Amino acid sequence: MPKIDGSPALRGGGAPRSPRIANYKIEARLDPARHLLTASETLTWTNAGDSAVDSLPFHLYLNAFKNEQTLFMRSSRGTVRNAHASDAGWGYIQVDSVHVAGADLTSTLRPVAGAATGSPAGGAAGATSDETVIELPLAQPIAPGGTIEVNFKFTAQLPEVFARTGYKGEFHMVGQWFPKIGVRVGPPGAEHWECQPFHVNTEFFADFGTYDVALTVPSTHTVAATGVLTNAVDAGGGLRTLTYHAEDVHDFAWMADPYMEVMSGQAKLTEDATVEVRVYYRPEQRSFARRHLEAAIGAIEKFSAMFVAYPWPIMSVIDPPIDAASGAGGMECPTLVTTAGDSVFARPGMRLPEYVTVHEVGHNWFQGLLASNEAEEAWLDEGVNEWADARAMADIYGQRSSLIDWMGWQAEVGALRRSIDGGTGGNPSPIATAAYAFVDSSAYGEATYVATMRALQTLERTVGSQRFGAAMKAYARAFAFRHPTGRDLFDTLGKELDQDLTWFFGPVFQEVGALELKLRHADCRPSHGARGVFGEGSARKTVTELDAPDSTTWTCDVVVQNTGQIHVPIDLELRFADGSSQHLRWDDRATASWERFTVERSSRLVEVWLDPEGKIALDNPTTHHYRLDGDGAASLRAGAWFGSLTQTLMQIVGP
Repeated sequence: MPKIDGSPALRGGGAPRSPRIANYKIEARLDPARHLLTASETLTWTNAGDSAVDSLPFHLYLNAFKNEQTLFMRSSRGTVRNAHASDAGWGYIQVDSVHVAGADLTSTLRPVAGAATGSPAGGAAGATSDETVIELPLAQPIAPGGTIEVNFKFTAQLPEVFARTGYKGEFHMVGQWFPKIGVRVGPPGAEHWECQPFHVNTEFFADFGTYDVALTVPSTHTVAATGVLTNAVDAGGGLRTLTYHAEDVHDFAWMADPYMEVMSGQAKLTEDATVEVRVYYRPEQRSFARRHLEAAIGAIEKFSAMFVAYPWPIMSVIDPPIDAASGAGGMECPTLVTTAGDSVFARPGMRLPEYVTVHEVGHNWFQGLLASNEAEEAWLDEGVNEWADARAMADIYGQRSSLIDWMGWQAEVGALRRSIDGGTGGNPSPIATAAYAFVDSSAYGEATYVATMRALQTLERTVGSQRFGAAMKAYARAFAFRHPTGRDLFDTLGKELDQDLTWFFGPVFQEVGALELKLRHADCRPSHGARGVFGEGSARKTVTELDAPDSTTWTCDVVVQNTGQIHVPIDLELRFADGSSQHLRWDDRATASWERFTVERSSRLVEVWLDPEGKIALDNPTTHHYRLDGDGAASLRAGAWFGSLTQTLMQIVGP
């Protein structure tokens, strides 16, 4: 029998951290042979708005895997992260009954219109419904401040593991598996429901609450779940019932597997505060489990210091079996995540497994604590987390070798991604686009993950890392256990950095386009006195080269341009033949899209570096280094390629 955790659901106990609007009591039984759950659920929901509510929408996420006609299957074409849906392993959720105040309302359940396009309810004309969202009309409206109790009985057929939920052999990863109420958002008195259908690029949005979940499973199975284990009893017939309790979370997920082992350690937040970190793994993956444990401990310690302290006593990391990893790996839930990356190619020092763990653990801040609407503003979760991941990886493993430190090769997260992905100008949609509105998953990923991370890195390097880190910490503390929006982030950063940042946020997040910086022209000529004809009549005089010979100094012209949509202050470094250098700064926000610099030096200009310190993560570094020969015309073309390649390698590979 597993050991009871014996710790409160929140570290140190204390008062609720969230409004606890949506509270669940669930009892579920797993049939491991059929991969089927039979369950009951009691939802207690409070109307925290200023307007009455006459219907309740619910997510039925598992219906995304019901057939090839669902929105999820059509938008994904049956493939997510190189995992493919199984023709033999469909999944679904069936509501067997629903009661409110003793009345059977099962027959009143109805699908939500507009779901086929991924738009909110009431979307495009002619759109059909999608079974991942249903609506429950109420006989009596719920007044502001009122509470309702809704009782479900349901059956959940797990799919063969796909899109981070389901089974593979005897391994079961159970995520987004129960009827889950939407979220009321909007100004007081004009609230509306956010309950998006399940699109391939649309993840999750839910209110905080408490969860009391009793799971009846084979006694042979190891179980990991959100929250703390409060009870374990023999249920007879080779079964046992495990009861979990979680507070101030917005989801509940669990894993059951007969072969899993557990490795644990302690993340130290302060001298007196620790978090138990558990990694669940199969024996053949033990060496990777040690790496995941180290990464998870480091992530919890670093994210706690960077933002707010991890509030729960336990973090569980599931390392799925190798044959299930592509479908089950890389998913975040409160206090429980799945990782990935185990491979014969992931030798020690090749830190993809560690990075996946850091990323998923980081989601316990973005969006576990800062519960943004991932359907509408996925970047506020994924991209902000990517920025924080790079910082955490650098602190844990070293600035230059945070991702790769193998056989003399070193690379950090941001530089490697930048070198692979190039610039950010090829996306036809702004970063701040609803997840379901991107043209494809590639555009979604580029904007939501990569471009957002680069945007925040660029702003951080522009205003200073220490100031930016303090501003992000203020944002996290202000909006923990709430539903912050992009506007909340922008306003907080502007306030904390004491400047109007609309010049940056508008073009970067709301518009299509990129920063397209390059050197247009650079050359030098020997300095000399003025030559030509001067004066009139008898005073007319011709000054020749002999009269005004070249001096020992050089006049150098440098023209830089930015033809993109995004404009930020840019540093330039001019290097001269005698080994000296000169630094210039161009703030193209206040000038035209080009600028000419003229300098007088005792030596000829031989190199130009744009953004020499790599502050501008939004641009492609292959256009930033130029070497001049002669008049510089040909070398600007050839040198741009060679020099920029050198810069890229210097960013990626250490000595």
